[in-house]
Amino acid sequence: MSDKIVLVLHRKSANEPYVKEAVKTVLKQGLDLRVLVPFNKAEKPRIVAESIERGAERIIAGGGDGTINAVVNALVGNGEQKPKVTLGIFPLGTANDFARGCGLPVEDLAECLRIACTRNGREIDVGVLNGRNFVNVASLGFGAEITATTPIQLKKALGGAAYTLMGMLKAMGATPYPGRVLIPGEEPIEGSMLFAAVGNNRLAGGGFDVAPKAKLDDGLLDLVVIRGDAGIQLGSIGKELEDPMNPDNVFIAYRQLAEFTIESDQKLHCNLDGEPIQKKNLRFSVRPKHLRVAY
Repeated sequence: MSDKIVLVLHRKSANEPYVKEAVKTVLKQGLDLRVLVPFNKAEKPRIVAESIERGAERIIAGGGDGTINAVVNALVGNGEQKPKVTLGIFPLGTANDFARGCGLPVEDLAECLRIACTRNGREIDVGVLNGRNFVNVASLGFGAEITATTPIQLKKALGGAAYTLMGMLKAMGATPYPGRVLIPGEEPIEGSMLFAAVGNNRLAGGGFDVAPKAKLDDGLLDLVVIRGDAGIQLGSIGKELEDPMNPDNVFIAYRQLAEFTIESDQKLHCNLDGEPIQKKNLRFSVRPKHLRVAY
C-alpha cells in the first residue's frame, strides 16, 4: 500500500457496504490508497500530520462537511504556510453541501473517490472564523440553531430536508437576533437578523443556494443577511435571493467582503461547516487561494 494517497474515513462510515464497494472499485482501477479510520474527532489531526510526515501528497476527507472541516483545519492550522498536499473529497454526509457546491457527482461515490485520487487540485480560498478555518458556509441565526438541535435520527430519516423543514417551522416563530456588522473603514451596520450566512461556497442546509454569488477563489466571503426587522415573507425572501445584490431589496442584505465582524448582545448560534458553535463576537477573514482541492 502506498502512503502517497491517504483516505481519512469517518469511523461510523467505515463499515458501510456502499463505502467498502466504492473503495474496492477504485482499487480495482489500479489506484493505490491507504485507508485510515480515526477512533474519534480528536485523533484526526494526528492522523493527518503523521500521514504528511510519511510522505502523503493527497489527503482525502471521507465523511460529511464536519469531517471535511476537521481535515481542513488539520492541514491549514494557523495559516502561516500553504499546505503542500492536495485535499480530496469523499462525500458521506447527510447534506454534502461542500461537495455539491464543487460540482462533484455525490450520487456516485466511486467516481467521487476516483476524482479525489486523480484530479489536479485547484487553489481555493479558506475562510476563518475566530481562528478556525472553514471552506464552505457558516450559517447564523435560527437555521444554525435548528441544525444544532435537530435530533440526529431525524436528520438521517429526512436527509437534507430535515434542515429545511425544521428551519422553516422554527422561522415562523423565530425571534430576531439584534446585533451589528463591523466592516473596516465603514460605519457599523446596526439591525436585527433572522438568519445570516457567510459563504466561501454557495450551498448550505441540504443544497440550498444561500450565497448564490460566492466563488471559491475570489478572495472574498459572501455575507447574506435575512433582516429581522422586515417581517417574514418567504416568497419575497426567495425572490430577493435571485437578485441578492439589488440595492432595493427589503429583506435581504448581501455583501462580498474580505474581513468583517458580526456582534450580538446574546450568543449567536453558528453552524460552521456542519459544526455548531455559540459566540457573541464572530470575526471573519479569508486566506486567499490557500488550499488545493481536487474537484
